[in-house]
Amino acid sequence: MEAASEKLRKHKYDLIVWNACSDAASDMDLTSTLDFLSEKTLGAKTIVFTASEIAPGVPCGAHMALKKHPSSDEEFLSAIENNLPIATCGAPRNGTHDEVGVPIEFEGMITVGLAMRPVIRRIIDAAAVDIPVLITGETGTGKDLIAAAIHRQSTRKTRPYVPVNMGAMAPELIASEIFGHERGAFTGAQDSRPGMFEQAHGGTVFLDEIATMDEKTQVSLLRVLEEKTVRRVGSARNISVDVRVIAASNEDLEKRVANKRFREDLFYRLNVFHITVPPLRDRPGAVTVLTDHFLSQYAAIYRKEVERVSHETYRLLRHYPWPGNVRELKNVIQAAVLMVDGKELTPEFLPERIRESTSSAESGSDDLCSIRVGATLDSVEKELIRMTLTHVGGNKKLAASILGISRRALYNKLKRHHLFCVCTSCAQTLIN
Repeated sequence: MEAASEKLRKHKYDLIVWNACSDAASDMDLTSTLDFLSEKTLGAKTIVFTASEIAPGVPCGAHMALKKHPSSDEEFLSAIENNLPIATCGAPRNGTHDEVGVPIEFEGMITVGLAMRPVIRRIIDAAAVDIPVLITGETGTGKDLIAAAIHRQSTRKTRPYVPVNMGAMAPELIASEIFGHERGAFTGAQDSRPGMFEQAHGGTVFLDEIATMDEKTQVSLLRVLEEKTVRRVGSARNISVDVRVIAASNEDLEKRVANKRFREDLFYRLNVFHITVPPLRDRPGAVTVLTDHFLSQYAAIYRKEVERVSHETYRLLRHYPWPGNVRELKNVIQAAVLMVDGKELTPEFLPERIRESTSSAESGSDDLCSIRVGATLDSVEKELIRMTLTHVGGNKKLAASILGISRRALYNKLKRHHLFCVCTSCAQTLIN
């Protein structure tokens, strides 16, 4: 207790975890210890894991969560992620920007999990300066939501926000749509028309799937970034525009530059400020929260009575790799809610691919790890650790033994790869 008191005196904590079930805590009085934590942890959220139900009268409040001891690492991780303190993403606390908290909902995004904390910080940083931003991540990770959040947090928030999906445009119409055209510039151009950059004057243009842009359009976009002017198709006159450009891609643009499939000068112009969005499979704790969110949302839309998800359904969803990320999860839950007649979402309402994926993993087919040429050492290490932990049911001592490293080294690697999202700045165990 003295050691914990000293730590609380010297440091400020966002989240404190006490395992009241441990051997070291067996001789401690639960009520007096909770009184101590309530008094000493002002401004922090506290989670206390207990072996039994809490008796009436035990100190508890908005900043103290009393929970049954988790039966698995997944439950423990979920408890940590779901109890991260909600803070206003405005001025940094105590002048330290690294301490900016991540709310459960931020600008329409459900940002559960420590893997998303750097993303939110980058959004706030990007919004504070008027420079081009490049957002990269797999399909379905919410790059469009991040771009919109940057605009809404910036000084341009009262001006137009114009999203453009480059991949959805016919190649012959891209220049006309983005930069506008003059009357008679091409067959069918009966009137002059301003492009999307002119429409967004004073605001933000979001160019999604930028890797699909052809060479000619890349040159025109480079002119906009360098000279802040656009030239309509069929015109010889430049028009000044004040527009912030946010671009996004689900492809590796650096590889496209190396392969001469994307202009190097344009890449560096766009990549002034880079945000990388982690895939859903790297945020296992977020699957449960997002599932609940989408379940509630679509139950209300379709006037369904479904109000809970079975444990087996949660398990299947958490073990599925989600190649389509959050968008795929959202569509799966939407379809499932439409089919459910009762109050519980059970596995039979999930697509066959999700049920089969988990069955394949459990049957041992996942024991073979294929390494593709071009993969980085970091990505291979991360996948090997993930597969080993899955194979041993999350037993970190056994996983470390199989991998031939110490348990401390394993924890360091889990933290570095965001596979086990507990860090000293967000959660510390004060009483062992």
